[in-house]
Amino acid sequence: IAQFLKENNLPNTLTQLQKESQISLNTVENVDHLVSDVKNGHWDGVLNTIATLKLPIHKLIDVYEQIVLELVELREIEVARSILKQTGAMVILKQENPDRWLKLDHLLARSSFDSRDLYPGGSKEKRREEIADALAKEVTVVPPGRLLTLLGQALKYQQLQ
Repeated sequence: IAQFLKENNLPNTLTQLQKESQISLNTVENVDHLVSDVKNGHWDGVLNTIATLKLPIHKLIDVYEQIVLELVELREIEVARSILKQTGAMVILKQENPDRWLKLDHLLARSSFDSRDLYPGGSKEKRREEIADALAKEVTVVPPGRLLTLLGQALKYQQLQ
């Protein structure tokens, strides 16, 4: 039912159903597309995909942290600041790991930086790959229209009885 609601653009109903049933829909139509979006830095697509998923908070924090780092690298400081201070995952990061949050906040204030400061011990591509792998482990692929297929099969079965 949740998949049907998602496919038919009924996000409020989906959210309410997930809230009341305590069951979340961690499915995507194509996990390779999600992985590709992360690896290529298509964060708008990633955020749209994960918006309805119930992900562990540390994985959400990793996604938003990477977005902030890449925005800093592009010198999109105001957008990075908004994400850092207004998203739920970053607010939780500030509460649970203030040192990590402050490091990001200090990057926003710097006039210059080195990519080694942004990605210590690695690279942007390596970090994207780690995030992509982590997200891929949290989702499953379900064929589109599964509810309608199951209902059709049930009707055929009932007719055979």
